[in-house]
Amino acid sequence: MPDVTHELFKYRGVNAYTLDCLSAGTVYFASPAEFNDPFDARFVERELDAEHQHFQRESATLGPDAAMLGTAAMNVFEREQRAGGVQRRIYSVSETVDSILMWSHYADSHRGICIVLEAQEENNFWWVPFAGSSARATGMAHVKPAADGGLEVVESEPSLTGHVVMLPARQVVYSDQPPGLFMTNRSLDGRQRLITFELVKHTSWEYERERRIVVRESLLADNPVRLASEAVIGVVFGIKTSKPDVLRVRVALDASPRSRPIAYWRMIDRPDGFGLDRRKFPISMRLFNLYRDPDIRSCPSRFRSTLGLATRQWDHFVGRKCRRCPHV
Repeated sequence: MPDVTHELFKYRGVNAYTLDCLSAGTVYFASPAEFNDPFDARFVERELDAEHQHFQRESATLGPDAAMLGTAAMNVFEREQRAGGVQRRIYSVSETVDSILMWSHYADSHRGICIVLEAQEENNFWWVPFAGSSARATGMAHVKPAADGGLEVVESEPSLTGHVVMLPARQVVYSDQPPGLFMTNRSLDGRQRLITFELVKHTSWEYERERRIVVRESLLADNPVRLASEAVIGVVFGIKTSKPDVLRVRVALDASPRSRPIAYWRMIDRPDGFGLDRRKFPISMRLFNLYRDPDIRSCPSRFRSTLGLATRQWDHFVGRKCRRCPHV
């Protein structure tokens, strides 16, 4: 059983691709070449022997297994990179939902959404569930804390339950110095961890509080990759999300394979200054069903006039009139 659960957020604009992914229950793992930061996923050449010695010294307090595993991982990773590298794919999410900049940059200037994923914290890792038919876990070893406070090397693949593969969403480290092939970093609990260059970004991106799921491209049976049915737990709408877009998102999610109800929130601006807060927003089923009527859907003012209490709920959510409809 997981120790704790956490929310992770994916900022998106509302467009045909986003709606297709919501209805299919899939997410896209990007190549580093597609990132908006040209310095992302780059490393500089460094003396690897010195890196090995540094990690061995730093991990000595965690026991010999940690040092042995770290050195072995460094050697394998180095050989792969020298041989031309291994093609990796990355899915990025954030730990925060109230970033004004991220709503502006990644969610269509606050007109988009945040998809809310649930991660299970177990053995100091945050795990996101994926469908086993889309992501294979073969050959992915990991480490967990041992009872004596050291590290235990786990030779099998990550948590695999039935048709669900649990993949770790790892914290990005922010640094003013470019990484080598790998670097060491001390976590909040004081443990030394070994991270590869894909998990290091410049400190100017620190506001994103990013986590990344990094996998070998060969382990993905499909891309977009199918999430497990329980992975998506909700959607947060921006302060400028339009009425039709809210309902299109609801229609897409209604068609998606899922094993739990979806929660809906909206972002509101703080009246006392700069900032965003999240507020629960139950989308009226009456409103949702009326939206499916093509005659009513074609004129927002018509369903506004027919909703009664649902209309007041909608106005409280949106806080503005439709300017496109000639009947307003």
